[in-house]
Amino acid sequence: MPLKLVTGPANAAKAGEVLGGLRDRLAEEPILVVPAFQDVEHSQRELAERGAIFGAEVVRFKRLYRRIAERAGYRERVASVVQRELVMEEAVGRAGLTVLAASAARPGFARAALSFVGELETAMVEPDRFSDAVRAWAGEGPRRGYADEIAAVYRGYRSALDAAGLVDDELFAWRALDALRRLPDRWRATPVFVYGFDDFDDLQLDALETLSDRCGADVVVSLPFEPGREAFRAVAETHSRLSALAFERVDLEPLDDHYASSSREALHHLERTLFSTDVPERLPAGSAVRLHSAGGERAEVELVGAEVLKLLREGVQPGDVAVVFNEPGRYASLVEQVFGAYGIPFSMVHALPLRQTALGRGLLALLRCARLEGTAEDLLTWLRTPGRLDQPHLADRLEAEVRKRGAQSATEAREAWEAARWPLEDLDRLSAARGTAALLWEIDRLLGRLFTAPHHRRAPVLSGPQLDDARAYDAAHRALNELGNLLAADPEVVLDARRVHDTLGELAVRVGENPQPDRVQVASPREVRARRFEAVFVCGLNEGEFPRGGLSDPFLPDEDRRRLAAASELMLPLREDRMERERYLFYVCASRAERLLVLSSRYCDEEGDPEAQSFFVEDARELFDALPERRRSLSEVTWEPEDAPTSAELERSLAARGRRTQEPEPAALTSEALLAELASKEAVAASALEKYADCPVKWVVDSLLRPEALEPDPEQMVRGQYAHKVLERTYTRLREETTTKRVTAANLADAERILLSELEAHRGEFRLSPKQTRVRAAVRRLEFDLLRFLRWEAEAETLFEPEHLELEFGLGGDEPVEVAGVKLRGKVDRVDVFDGQALVRDYKTGKRADSYKWADWEKENRFQAALYMLAVRDRLGLAPVAGVYEPLGSEVRRPRGLVSKDVEALGTGWVKTDLVEPEQFEQVLTQAQERISATAERMRRGELGCDPDKCGFDGTCSYPSICRSED
Repeated sequence: MPLKLVTGPANAAKAGEVLGGLRDRLAEEPILVVPAFQDVEHSQRELAERGAIFGAEVVRFKRLYRRIAERAGYRERVASVVQRELVMEEAVGRAGLTVLAASAARPGFARAALSFVGELETAMVEPDRFSDAVRAWAGEGPRRGYADEIAAVYRGYRSALDAAGLVDDELFAWRALDALRRLPDRWRATPVFVYGFDDFDDLQLDALETLSDRCGADVVVSLPFEPGREAFRAVAETHSRLSALAFERVDLEPLDDHYASSSREALHHLERTLFSTDVPERLPAGSAVRLHSAGGERAEVELVGAEVLKLLREGVQPGDVAVVFNEPGRYASLVEQVFGAYGIPFSMVHALPLRQTALGRGLLALLRCARLEGTAEDLLTWLRTPGRLDQPHLADRLEAEVRKRGAQSATEAREAWEAARWPLEDLDRLSAARGTAALLWEIDRLLGRLFTAPHHRRAPVLSGPQLDDARAYDAAHRALNELGNLLAADPEVVLDARRVHDTLGELAVRVGENPQPDRVQVASPREVRARRFEAVFVCGLNEGEFPRGGLSDPFLPDEDRRRLAAASELMLPLREDRMERERYLFYVCASRAERLLVLSSRYCDEEGDPEAQSFFVEDARELFDALPERRRSLSEVTWEPEDAPTSAELERSLAARGRRTQEPEPAALTSEALLAELASKEAVAASALEKYADCPVKWVVDSLLRPEALEPDPEQMVRGQYAHKVLERTYTRLREETTTKRVTAANLADAERILLSELEAHRGEFRLSPKQTRVRAAVRRLEFDLLRFLRWEAEAETLFEPEHLELEFGLGGDEPVEVAGVKLRGKVDRVDVFDGQALVRDYKTGKRADSYKWADWEKENRFQAALYMLAVRDRLGLAPVAGVYEPLGSEVRRPRGLVSKDVEALGTGWVKTDLVEPEQFEQVLTQAQERISATAERMRRGELGCDPDKCGFDGTCSYPSICRSED
C-alpha cells in the first residue's frame, strides 16, 4: 500500500487527519510514531480523550526499529552510550594515528568521533564506501593522511563493535530494516501513523519507504509545509523526499478556529505572514502578542515567572503554558530558583553528568579515596553523601579538624576520622578489589549502599527531586554492568580505576520533572512542536542564542563535505548554516499559542554589557501596529508593589521603598550571669583590651563566644609564634654558651649557629602552611629575616642587654600586674636592662611598624607597649625608658614606639619623632594608664558598640552577620 503525505501550515488540523485515521483503524493495532518521550505520553492522553484507549501503540522511531527487528527475526545486542564511547576510545587507541594524534589525545575526541560515525551510519554509509569516498576527495595530496585516518577510525570502531558482539543504535536500525526487506510479509501490514515531525533522517525515511513500499503497510505521515513560504524553507527538502515516496497527498488549508476569540485575528495573522517576502498588512496585536525586555538572564526569567503566575491565578491550567528556550539546560538553575520561589509547578527535563549529582559526587569521591589520589575534601564529600552518616555533624567536625591540621590527602583525613571514630572499611574493600571485574562489582555494591542509605527501613515513594538520585543510581548501575559485559566480550579492553572513574563522571543522567498536565512545560522548540498551548513564552531571543549559529563538524566541515560530494557523490548533510532551521523553529514556537504569545529578549547581560535583540523579534514587530512591551531593568532588585508576583516579593518591594531604618547598635550586654562572670575575672589580657577598644563586638566574638576555627591558624600568626620561640631559645642559649647576653660582632657567628639549629629543632611545632612547598619557602624567608635581625643586633650601639625573655605576668599561676586599679595579664617578648632602666621590645613579623609610633597609640588603640612598660615598672622595679615594636621582616631596621631622648645608653638608630623628653614620656604613660582603666571599666560593665573601620585588619567588619553595622 502507498504512503499518504498530509501537509499544511501550523494549525491546519493535521493532527485530526492523522489521529482520526488511526482511530478508525484501532482494530488493526496501528502504531503512532512521535518525536520525543514527552510526546508519547501527551499523545496517549489525547488518544484516550478521543476514545482510543486500547489498540494503538505510541512509540518513537527507536521503539519502531525494535518492533521491526522483532518481526523480522533480527536479534543483536545493542551497545549503550557508555559501551559505544569505550569502544570508540579503544578503536582510536588501536588506529595508530599520526595526523590526528594530538587531537585524539584531547578530551572529547572519542565523543566527537562517535557523533560523526553516527552520522555516517544514519546515512547508511559502510566503512569501505566512506574510505573510497574520502580517498577520492583527498587524492594523493596533503589531505591523504588525514582522510586515511578518519576512515581508519570508522573502520576500527565497527571492527571493535563486531569483536564485542555489539551493534549501535544506528546500525541496529539499518540492519533491522535490511532484515525486514528480506521478509516483508512479517510486518503483517500493520498501519503506521507518523505525527509531529518536521524533518527525517535517512534511516527514518528508509523505514517509511520499507514499510509502505516493501511491506505494503498503510503509512500516513504529517509534515508542516506550505509551498512558497519562507518559514518552511528548512522543510522543503524533507517534503521533496517524502513527496517522491507518497502515492497520496493531502494538502490542508490553514484554520483559525482553535485560537481564543480575543486572540484569533492577531495570532492567525502572525502565523500566516511571519517571514513573508511581501509587505504584510499591520494589524493591532491587542493582548495576544507581547514583548518582554530584560536586563540580564535572571530578570528575564523573573518577568516570565511573574506573567506565568498571573495566568495560573486567572485559571489557566499549568499544562497549557509553555516556556521555550533554545537551550533549556543553560537556564535550568535560574528557572529552578525563580519558579521555585514563586511557587510555579513546572517540568523541565535536562541532562547532568553523574559527577554533578549528589549520589554521583559521593560515589566518585569514594573511588578517588580508595583507588586514586584522593584528597581530604574527597573523603568529606563521600561522608556527606545523604544517608552515609546517621549524624551528619560528624563530617563537619572532621572538616574542622582536617582544616586546622592542614590535612590535604584522603589518607590524612581518614587517620583523623579513625582516631576518634569507627574504621572506614568500605575504603579497604574497594582498595582490595583485584581485577577490573571485581572492581566494577564492588563499586556497584557500594553504589547500591549509598543510594539506599537515606531510605533504609522507610520504603518511601520517591517523588520530585528524590527521583533524580534514583535516576543517577539507575544510570550508574546500568553503566557498571555494561562495562562488565563489554570487558567480558572483549578482553583486550583496558579498564583501570582512572578510566572507570572518568567514564562514570561524564555519564549523562536525565534529571527534572516530566511534562504533566499540572506543570508548566519548560522546553526547547523541538519539544513543543507537536502540540499547542494556551500561552507560549519564547525566551532568549538574542543574537547567537535564538537564532543560534551553526557549528562546524570537527572532522568534515561543510566546505569539505561539498568537495567530498563533488569527488565521490557521497552526500552528507551541511551543518554550518542553520538560519533556515532556526527561522522554522521560531515559526513553530510562534504558532503554538492559542491565546497569548510573549517574545522575550534581553537588552544587556548580567554585567550591563549590551546584547543584540534577535531579528526574529523585529520580524514579528513588523506585522503589528505596535506590540506592548514589559521591561525589567538590571537595576530593579525588587518589583513595583503593584507588580510584585508573590507576598514575599511585595514585602521586599515595600521595604525597599519605605523609610530607611537602621537597627540600633547593641548598647550593652544584659545577661546577669555573663556580667557577673566579667566582673569576677581576676585579670584582663592586654590583647583583649586592644580588641575591645578597637570594636567591642569583635571582643565579644573573639573573647567571649570564641567560635571554633575551621581552618589552620593564619600563616602570619604561626610565623610570629615560631619567630618568638626561636629568638627566645637563641638568646637563652647564647647566654649559656658564651656567657654574654647581647649579640655582638664577636659572638655573631655563635648566635647565627644557635638560631639555625633552633629553627630546625622547632620546625615541626609550627605548621606555617598545609602545603609543604610553601612551608619550605616560609621557613627560608623567616630564616633570612631572623639572621638579618641578629646582624642588626650586633651592629647596635647600645649598652642595654636582653635580660628577660617572654616575661609572663598573671599567667601560669603568676600574680597579675595592677595598673591604675586594673589587674592585667600578658607576656612581654623581651626586656633589655641597663643600670636599673628597661627597654621593652615587642616583636612584629611584618615589614613595617610605622602605625605603632607613639603618636598613633591613642588613635589606633595601641595599649601593649605602654602596658608592658608599666608592668615592668611594677613587677621588676625597673624604670622604663623605651617601649618599641620591632618589625622583623623589614629590610632596614626601623623600630617604632616611645623612646626617652635623654638616655644615651639606648644608643642611636631611633626614629626622630619617637624620641620625647622625660616629662612627655611620663605623660604618655599616664594617659595610657587612664585609657586602660576606662577601657577595662567599660568592658566589665559590658558596654558595646560597633566600629567596623577598626574591626578587621583591612578596615572592614570582621563579623557583619553578628554586628549588622551599616556604617
